[in-house]
Order: sequence, then C-alpha cells, then structure tokens
Amino acid sequence: MGGLNAHILVEMFMGVISLVAFAVLLYTSLKQKQSIETIHDDLSQTQQALDSAELKTQKLMGEFSKIIQAQFQEWQLTQSEKEVALLLLKGLSLDEIATVRETKEKTVRQQASNLYKKAGISGRHELVAFFFEDLLIE
Repeated sequence: MGGLNAHILVEMFMGVISLVAFAVLLYTSLKQKQSIETIHDDLSQTQQALDSAELKTQKLMGEFSKIIQAQFQEWQLTQSEKEVALLLLKGLSLDEIATVRETKEKTVRQQASNLYKKAGISGRHELVAFFFEDLLIE
C-alpha cells in the first residue's frame, strides 16, 4: 500500500508540475500575442506616417517642378534648352546628355551656353544654385 500511495503522490506531483508548465506557456503565449499586437499597431502608425510623408514629398516635388518650369518660361528657353537644363540639374555631364538626347555633345554644349546666357548665369553651378540655394538655408 505504501508503494501505491507514493506512486499516487508522484503522479499528483507530475500533474501539478504539468499544470504549472501549461499555465506558464499560456501566460507566455498571451504576452507574446500582446507584444505582437503592439508591434503591429506601431507598424501601422509608422506606415501611415510614411504614406503621409510620401504624399507631402510628391506634392512638394510637383510644386518644385512647376517653379522650375515657370522659371524656364520666364527665361524663354526653347524645348531643347529646357531638356538640357533639367538634365544638367540632375547632374548629367554634357556627354551623358548628348547620349540621352541622341545628339552631339557640341549641340548640347551650344544649348547649355544659350540657356546660361538667357538665364544670366555663367554655368552649371549657378544654374543649380539658382534653384536649390533657398532650399539649403536653415
């Protein structure tokens, strides 16, 4: 009988240990679920902020493009000079612009010279500074 009581006590002890282990696993699982929900909410908020910032950036880029185009109109640039000016603003070399526009570098050089003259500037650096200088002032 003593062996039977000991066996029952061992089984009860193992049952209690199993129950405690199950409770710990359940608690850990619930905590992880809460953590995942919090992370998901944070991620959603971050995505919304990113979407909003992207929309604002697109609007600003559109406005900046309008400003550039209006200035080109004021300078009375030809379509070719406008294209060259935009590519210069993007940082392309005269050779790269000639390749992109499928024309000779000499032609691009002349168009760049014409646009500089119409704009009253001496070169590429002044062209870039004309549009970007105010953006860099803090």
